[in-house]
Amino acid sequence: MRAPYEQSSPWWALAGLIFSLIVALLVQGAMARLFGGASLFPNLVLIALFVWSIKRPYFVAPPVLLLVGLIQDLFTGGPFGVWAVAYLVAFTAARDREADGAGAELGPMVVRFAALAAIAQFTAWAAGSVAIGAPAPLAGLIGETIFTILLCPLFAGAFARRKERSSFM
Repeated sequence: MRAPYEQSSPWWALAGLIFSLIVALLVQGAMARLFGGASLFPNLVLIALFVWSIKRPYFVAPPVLLLVGLIQDLFTGGPFGVWAVAYLVAFTAARDREADGAGAELGPMVVRFAALAAIAQFTAWAAGSVAIGAPAPLAGLIGETIFTILLCPLFAGAFARRKERSSFM
């Protein structure tokens, strides 16, 4: 019989968080470098952070958001600090403390993610515009936001079904 979710060892989950963030950062950086930073590729790092903020909310603390954002800026070649600020602002504004860790229903998860993605992408656009001293192009950002929101249900749905299955065991 499996140990209850709350009592299971956090080390495997921490390893999963680190592995998924490294993969997401590498893929995000590779896509940005291959397509000159203006790719219409979903923000996999944001999706990974969101799913982990539901699964283990205490793993996605502000220092983690800051570090992941700075690493993403290094990997993608963008202005330093843009994604760090975007993640900190978005997770602060869109985090529902009462739903964290408990919400495994797909509908509310997707709505929360859409709000989080919109805030993160807008904040990244604003911070990037300030960093370069001119308004950044919006077309790529809007496409990236739409693709990110559309891709999130695949990951969130898998998590919701996994959590649902584990509650019956």
